[in-house]
Amino acid sequence: MRFYSKKGLFTGIILWGTVTFLIGSFLFLPEGPEGKGETVTAVLICTLTSGFIMWLWFATYYEINGNELKIVAGPFRSRIDIIEIKSIRPSRSILSSPALSMNRLEILYGKWGMVLISPKNEEQFCEKLMNINPNIDIKLNDS
Repeated sequence: MRFYSKKGLFTGIILWGTVTFLIGSFLFLPEGPEGKGETVTAVLICTLTSGFIMWLWFATYYEINGNELKIVAGPFRSRIDIIEIKSIRPSRSILSSPALSMNRLEILYGKWGMVLISPKNEEQFCEKLMNINPNIDIKLNDS
């Protein structure tokens, strides 16, 4: 089952602001005989960077297949054995992670593993994980 990432306002402003800045910077590229190579390089870099950011925005999700949690964020992929998950807690950490929202879940697994994700439907996501590993210590709210 696939769960797409929540998309937070702050993260959206940062990512789409960067894309807007990169695309808008085309208006101020240098002109002139020596500017052609620089222009091509700048356009290439801005296009690739914008494409990468949009890939992250539209292709970040978490998939449960059998006993495996697959985490996908654009070109980045990782897999976690659900049986090794120890706990799931809310987090607002600013650490880099495959999450498009600051309202995240911290998943501790294995001996030292930790990942921050932000599934849209946290309750359903955790319920699916609990069906596979009922030993996961889950605390989704402060009650």
